[in-house]
Amino acid sequence: MKFTFSLVILKLLSCEAALRILGGRDALRDEFPFAVRLEAQLTVENINRSKNIVEYHQLCTGAVVTPKWILTAAHCYFKNISTFARYNSYFPKHMGEISPILEVYIHPQFTQRRIWANQNDVALFLSQNILVSQYAKLSAVDYKTLVGHKVSILGFGATNATKSEKPLQVLEGMMNKCFESEKDFIDFAATMMCVVPLCGLEATICGGDSGGPVVHSSGIVGVNSMSVDDCDEFTTKFKRTPGTSASIVAMISHELNWVTNVISNKGIY
Repeated sequence: MKFTFSLVILKLLSCEAALRILGGRDALRDEFPFAVRLEAQLTVENINRSKNIVEYHQLCTGAVVTPKWILTAAHCYFKNISTFARYNSYFPKHMGEISPILEVYIHPQFTQRRIWANQNDVALFLSQNILVSQYAKLSAVDYKTLVGHKVSILGFGATNATKSEKPLQVLEGMMNKCFESEKDFIDFAATMMCVVPLCGLEATICGGDSGGPVVHSSGIVGVNSMSVDDCDEFTTKFKRTPGTSASIVAMISHELNWVTNVISNKGIY
């Protein structure tokens, strides 16, 4: 009886802990070494104009699938912005290393005009060598069979805990078909699915979590495409009703041929 009671208390604590930061919990260091933070490099003019300052600002999240290729969301590409991938980081003390993005390959069926549908919202970023202890594995499991399966959402996005840099955030949830009330956001996109947070919690991905991998036991099954709710470091209450999905996901099992062709340089982009 004592053992059972302890398990119940631990489960309650884990559910409550996820409420403190909208993205879930802090990842352990090296728990998901393939997760990278995509950043914009900006040159800011110094006040005394003696020397310009180079700054890096968070854009999105991605997953390194080979030493040179990063899987992320198509809408994470911003024209005329110098983008870098930050890896082996564990904020706030370990900033990690950065690698420039050299080329970007957007899925040919994605267009910005369809941002509310977000079908085919996947992209591959070519970088210089990124050396991590483990590269991401892409799952070939048919996304339609994943309803009810447990997954983890990863992202370097904003939280409501603090404005300071935080480690990679992890939120555990369950794959599901998107709710009827959410289909206004995704225009009944056939290849999209949603992640429902566990324990009935109110949770959502935030700015900067886009492109972050959705990890299943078989590998990465999708990337964060968008959320129904909005949040930032000042969020205290969701605008949407409880029970909405934490993330609307661009699934990738049907995109694997495209991914393979791009990485193998077969010219089908």
